[in-house]
Amino acid sequence: MKLRLKDSLSCHSFSLLVYDGTPQASPLLGQLCETTTRHFTSSANSLSVVYKKLQHDTISGLDFYATYYTVYQNNTNVTLSCHSDYMEARVSLLYLQSLGYNSDTIFLNDPQCHPQILNDWLKFHIPYQRCLTVKRVLNDTISYVNTLFTHSMEPMVIHQKKLSFTLRCQMYQDTIVDSLYIADDIMEGSLTQHGLYSANLTFFNSPSFIDPVDKFPYFVQLNQNLYLQATLETTDPDLVLFVDTCVASPDLFQMSGNVYHLIRNGCPRVPDYNTYQSSHHNRARFGFRAFSFLSRYSTVYIQCNLVVCKHNDRWSRCNQGCRQRNKRSLESYQEHVHAFAGPLKLQNY
Repeated sequence: MKLRLKDSLSCHSFSLLVYDGTPQASPLLGQLCETTTRHFTSSANSLSVVYKKLQHDTISGLDFYATYYTVYQNNTNVTLSCHSDYMEARVSLLYLQSLGYNSDTIFLNDPQCHPQILNDWLKFHIPYQRCLTVKRVLNDTISYVNTLFTHSMEPMVIHQKKLSFTLRCQMYQDTIVDSLYIADDIMEGSLTQHGLYSANLTFFNSPSFIDPVDKFPYFVQLNQNLYLQATLETTDPDLVLFVDTCVASPDLFQMSGNVYHLIRNGCPRVPDYNTYQSSHHNRARFGFRAFSFLSRYSTVYIQCNLVVCKHNDRWSRCNQGCRQRNKRSLESYQEHVHAFAGPLKLQNY
């Protein structure tokens, strides 16, 4: 990736740090303000750029430009992809056969979780809550770990190399890191992929949250009560969802500028904002009235930044509620998820 500053003088008021992965769990590659133009190379297909401003400075902002290109890994014998609630590992049958194994001699932590054969590949579907997948919390990620290993059916064979891969999904961002090394009698390696939790935002017709709105655009009247439910797509019972910021915007994925804040940093910004109870930790329910913002634009989207936390973690963002200042340094693990619903249209008579 290539980063370039527009004005090097702004480095007296700002810093721009580049990490090889996530900011808390990955090494620092460098900072841009050492020079106005720098190239950074990651060990994965992801970099984190952390922008900081000195609190006492009044300069409005830092202008910089970024371009990047991707170099693909050549080793495709074993692949891993991470999803919101499961990981998927694939092993080349030709590669497995070259080591003297077949589809009946490769296992996960739980031998009962069998793969499927798809063309020339073995596909392992590995739910985060099954197959003896292990969950670990480290810095700014929650990781789900399983192991892929071979076991010979012939106990007297001692010269056959064993295969062992650690499969790890770290829920932060789309990144893949892989490595492989060969020992005397075992081939070991690891595949780590940073994935995204996914969530959806759904309108409902009443506060009972039984009848979802399924036709869009959703035509509403001014001052009509609107009901929304945010749902984190996971079966992990230790995760809880919190609504941090929601805006109404005429442009999809625009969260700043010409927007109307419904809630910001957990604090309601409209007088008729209400929350509703749910028996599920992975759901957050809230409502408000349709507002005059609708009369200014032909369509309006509701967009929210949601926070994923560990349940019963008293230091998490989810247990802090409304706050006016950022206290990120005091928090334990949290993950942000973006979701949107709409568009809304004002009903004309």
